[in-house]
Amino acid sequence: MTMIHELHESTISRLIEQSLFEDLGFGDITTESIIPEDHLSTAHILINNEGVVAGLEVAELVYRYIDMQISFSHLAGEGDRVKTGQTIAHIHGPVRGMLQGKQTVVNFLMRMSGIATLTRLYVDAVQGTETSITGTRYTIPTLRMIDHFAVKAGGGMIRSFGTDEEIFISSEHVDAIGSIRNALEKALAYREQYNNNKSVSVEVRTFDELRDILPYADRLERISLFGFPAAVIPQAVDAIGDRTKIEVAGNITPKNAYEIANSGVQYIRVPELTHSPQTITFTFRVSI
Repeated sequence: MTMIHELHESTISRLIEQSLFEDLGFGDITTESIIPEDHLSTAHILINNEGVVAGLEVAELVYRYIDMQISFSHLAGEGDRVKTGQTIAHIHGPVRGMLQGKQTVVNFLMRMSGIATLTRLYVDAVQGTETSITGTRYTIPTLRMIDHFAVKAGGGMIRSFGTDEEIFISSEHVDAIGSIRNALEKALAYREQYNNNKSVSVEVRTFDELRDILPYADRLERISLFGFPAAVIPQAVDAIGDRTKIEVAGNITPKNAYEIANSGVQYIRVPELTHSPQTITFTFRVSI
């Protein structure tokens, strides 16, 4: 089960504050004009699509931020698969606060549950293999923390949060310097010079690039095969052997994920998890 302590408290608090200000500005004038300040009730959040829920703990923090008198009861856990129409949370307390936080809460739940649901689709597709589905840095700016949280809730993994965590040589680095071997040698020298323990990985687009870096394979964390046709991946896996871990990225779908995983790769990288998540919607219903 994914827990909210994975999120840095100060960062998520700033995100919630920013999100609430975006929605409320300097006040919810409609709610303030209609709902008495002391009016109490219970609200329910229902999911409108079958999927995997994520974001309930963030939703609870939103209400804690708005009004400590509001209680938030989870009826599902992070990463639970839920059915259409299922109630996933009860909220009780001052109605003004519940309504003021409603849109922010629903927005977090929609995005995070959409990511978790799509991630689970890929995770299920490679079930029975030893391959992990990994998310990427293709996230909405400022939302990476919750996007990655949702990937984990869906059963995926995150390799790195930012560019300071590992040395990953992408095709853009290679194009900028003109040679994949030159880029890799510079990266390895940099690590040795600064005596740091950062892992080094490299992305290859062709068999020629793969051959160029194979002599360094046992010094790498992983080799990422980018855009390789599924039928060619087994040949690349054989060429690399057990010298390092293998990742595949590009042209991945739930339909071909199992075939790719079954070729013996350790990771499948799927940017779509966070840049094109499914739409999961929710109903927020206040009891009279």
